[in-house]
Amino acid sequence: MNKIWIALLTVGVLSCAGISYYHVSASNTEYGALPKEKQEIQERKDKNKIKAKNDSITKNNTKDGPLVIQKDRTVTPQIIKKIEDQVNDQRIRFTNGWVSPVNHQEMNARGVTVETGALKSDPAQGIVVVLTDGEKRKFVDSKEYKTPSKHGEVRVIDYDGFDLTLEAEDKTRWTFNVPTGTFK
Repeated sequence: MNKIWIALLTVGVLSCAGISYYHVSASNTEYGALPKEKQEIQERKDKNKIKAKNDSITKNNTKDGPLVIQKDRTVTPQIIKKIEDQVNDQRIRFTNGWVSPVNHQEMNARGVTVETGALKSDPAQGIVVVLTDGEKRKFVDSKEYKTPSKHGEVRVIDYDGFDLTLEAEDKTRWTFNVPTGTFK
């Protein structure tokens, strides 16, 4: 008789534990464990991501993040204030960049993004990273170009077509031609 009571008690406890676990995991939706303010932020970001996927727009830096280019819509040439490059972030301290659509005759791509900054291992060495995209923003190529001389991190301050005016920390300037990768 004792064994039956123990078995029933064990089944009862395990059943309650299972129901409690199910209730907690079901009520703890995607952001349920976060404070209310953070839940709202995450939900707003999720809505923006969904909207970005559905809209064919280009949006500039906002409180929700940097420049985002959706789908394969033509991009307006512009200077980008903030660079988020998870591949090169370990080696390069980025300052800013530039993005533009590309005609196939100029470069074998649909779009080009230029990222500027300095090497983390040698902060005096400026660097330019040129990323090209093909159809539907699919990555095509990446090339790196060091500045001709060491004057610190560089940034894009102006552009005329595919000629970018770069300025180093000490105010040294170069013109960088994107298709050829040459400095003047």
